[in-house]
Amino acid sequence: MTGCGSSATSPTLPSVTPPTIPSSALWTPPVIPGGLSSTLSLMLQGLTSYLAAALNENQVNLPRNPQNATPIQTKITMLQNPAFAVEVVSARRWVEGQASSTNGRIVPIVAVFSVDGLRGEAGDAVRGLEQGLPLLERFYDVPLPVSTIRIWYGFVVGNSGGGGILYLEDRTTYEARTTSTRFPYEAVLTHELGHTYMGHESLNQFLELYTYNAARGASKDATTWAYTRSWSPGAGSNTGVAALLDVCQLIGFDTMQAAYRAIYPLRPQYGAVLAQNVIDAFVSQVPPTLQPTVRAKLNNVGY
Repeated sequence: MTGCGSSATSPTLPSVTPPTIPSSALWTPPVIPGGLSSTLSLMLQGLTSYLAAALNENQVNLPRNPQNATPIQTKITMLQNPAFAVEVVSARRWVEGQASSTNGRIVPIVAVFSVDGLRGEAGDAVRGLEQGLPLLERFYDVPLPVSTIRIWYGFVVGNSGGGGILYLEDRTTYEARTTSTRFPYEAVLTHELGHTYMGHESLNQFLELYTYNAARGASKDATTWAYTRSWSPGAGSNTGVAALLDVCQLIGFDTMQAAYRAIYPLRPQYGAVLAQNVIDAFVSQVPPTLQPTVRAKLNNVGY
């Protein structure tokens, strides 16, 4: 599936000509109730625009992903209902929560979900982010750089995120279309939120693994983590996040964290190999005797 940073996506797909983006006028505009939080009100005011984008995304993805044709077509049919926006609002399909930031502020978390049966799942996603946000903040030593977390839950197949906005496939669809070797759904949450800090996919995947395991009481020793994307420590073929895990094993978690904090201001981009200035900043935090090995590992970290 396409989409920035999804643990269920592929970074390269054949080019296709997208269909015409449907007008948000396809849906009857809902009446937004009074007394709602400002974050939720803004999301509902943009509901029909988001539905248009979600419908277009599903339509584009359909020919690209024949193995997932059934769940994608299900989403398309759901979204093509002209009364869908009204139904979302009238059924109050949203869940709200909040997380305490390391700088003392309260960060609202709002999930708007697609169908009534997903209320419990959407609530689980909100609670997972309440737990995951402080782990990301402490790792980077940077409070969340946006004021809210907004989740569109269950409207598309695949996951993407960034800027505090997460577009999440519902757990039910994800687990139905994948095998028992799938990545844990909970790992998707902080992965997509993590793109608010780090665009680069492999670098962000390391945070996905750390936050998932740390939230479950794991130590900072990556070799003890239950979920590692099938990492084989020290294997000569290791690239991407596996190479980063090798680096962490070599230099220790605290030095790894210092290196991430050094490269954070450089904003390594999604879809690109690590730039030389990023590698230099990372290696500057590493003991001199280990720098050549770490530099060689980082040269194996793609997109």
